[in-house]
Amino acid sequence: MKLRAARANDLLEWCPPAMPGLMRKMVYRFSFFLLLLFSASSVRAQNQTMFWPEIDTYVNLNSTTRFFFISALSSDQDTRQVEGEFGPNFDFFVKPILRSSLRTTDPGKSKYLTFRVGYRYMPELRGDSPAENRIITEATGRFYLPWSVLLTDRNRIDLRYIQTKPFSWRYRNRISLERNFAIRGYTFTPYIRGELYYDSRYNKIAKNTFTIGSVFPMTKHTEAELYYEDQRDSSSTPNYHVRGPGVVLNLFF
Repeated sequence: MKLRAARANDLLEWCPPAMPGLMRKMVYRFSFFLLLLFSASSVRAQNQTMFWPEIDTYVNLNSTTRFFFISALSSDQDTRQVEGEFGPNFDFFVKPILRSSLRTTDPGKSKYLTFRVGYRYMPELRGDSPAENRIITEATGRFYLPWSVLLTDRNRIDLRYIQTKPFSWRYRNRISLERNFAIRGYTFTPYIRGELYYDSRYNKIAKNTFTIGSVFPMTKHTEAELYYEDQRDSSSTPNYHVRGPGVVLNLFF
């Protein structure tokens, strides 16, 4: 019971007191649902559990370019190891030929096609795993389906330079479905995502993830994202299986 309460505090302590009452109730209920799912899955399978806190900062440079900086952690709840992920990125937008019908703080979701190039430094902040330097390139397409459902197809290549290991690369394909819902005038955006990872070290699809979550606008320039993720990695025997909740704070300037 004490452990569950500690995890609840990890998930909810970011929630500012000034948030509207209705939004706070929705965020709290969603967090409780994630914690129940997290606890139940851990008991059944006895798998490794993680917690992923993250802050993403976006700064518009002009109508077609923006700067994005990621600050994220991966916290292993079993071994207490902590890995960081930090780095600058640049997004490039194709002119918005797609008319947006998704109410969101993120202007990138109104663009039919976006490109991203970036760098990530991933040190082991607590533990003894090797650090990684990673160069990324992304191309993301967006299409509206019936019932105002937004389909997003992200294609990403990671060029990986891991200390003490030879150079490798990964191709990642992520499909997302999301839609707006409104309750008493407050709009939030639930989503589901699935992603496949092709790893050059093993010449196969060595990892897949499934994510369910929701985005909650907080202010005109701020939104919170809560999610639960299930990862399966077949690069080793036995297979590596990780589950856990994550929290993202998105800042737009």
